[in-house]
Amino acid sequence: MTFDARKAQSASASGQQNALFALITLTVVCGAFFAVLSLPHKASGSREPILDKVSSVATTMPQMPGEMGEAYFIALGEADAEAQQVLAGKLAKAGKLDEREATLLVMQHAETVLRAHAKELAQADTKYVDHILDTARTRLRAASRKHSKWCDAARYASLSDAEFGNPAEFQEQMTELEAPLREFSFEVMTTLMVAVEDARTHPVQRGELTRADEAALQGMVMSVMADPDVMPLMVSLQSGADARKALKGVNVCDLGATAVTAAKTLPQETKGRLLAEAASQLEKNGASVFTTGVSF
Repeated sequence: MTFDARKAQSASASGQQNALFALITLTVVCGAFFAVLSLPHKASGSREPILDKVSSVATTMPQMPGEMGEAYFIALGEADAEAQQVLAGKLAKAGKLDEREATLLVMQHAETVLRAHAKELAQADTKYVDHILDTARTRLRAASRKHSKWCDAARYASLSDAEFGNPAEFQEQMTELEAPLREFSFEVMTTLMVAVEDARTHPVQRGELTRADEAALQGMVMSVMADPDVMPLMVSLQSGADARKALKGVNVCDLGATAVTAAKTLPQETKGRLLAEAASQLEKNGASVFTTGVSF
């Protein structure tokens, strides 16, 4: 089912209700994100059109984690050649790393790069936001069609139990997600680097979030809540029902695709101001502002 936030009614609601709706949306999107991670890698050479801007020529390529890691390194060089050299130096100094260790090093460096270029990111075209949303939605729908085990919402309840009751099993389960997590993360980071580079020559000036933006966001959340699969789930969970039973049979990939579709319908001006606000928070607080939100 597809919803349009621009057509949703902006009926008033209490602050408590808005907070609840925001939390529900966050939960759905976070679950959707993990479902995305279980999808197979894209075939070699199947680059998204928006990433064609990334040059095929770069400085000496260090040992990056996978094809999308290499694409990120190239995009980084076009956005910030000095940062690219710093990253290459860190990887060389670290010596031989497995993919997990290399990814951690690269992503830690990426946070400093994004913070340094937050002002440019805030002025980037919203087509890059749409690209990330489209990628997530496409993968979620594909996962649902292929009946990915990570689309089963009840699986996350079991995973949560395993984290404390059976750490070895939990680690084994999480290891399954590491390779696709790297690919998806690097694709997002590559897109953001292209956005930063593009914003230098095509900056978009934006103001602060408006009342109209808040109304659009409320409409988006209400549209997700109105989904026939979401509403009974929320009623069940709010009633104090056992989470495992409430989540049984729930396809988190479908729910995630619904949430992403709702986000896609936000006005481009609203998306732009949200991007600017996110960039501002990133500049002030680093990635912790997002990890705190996910933890919450």
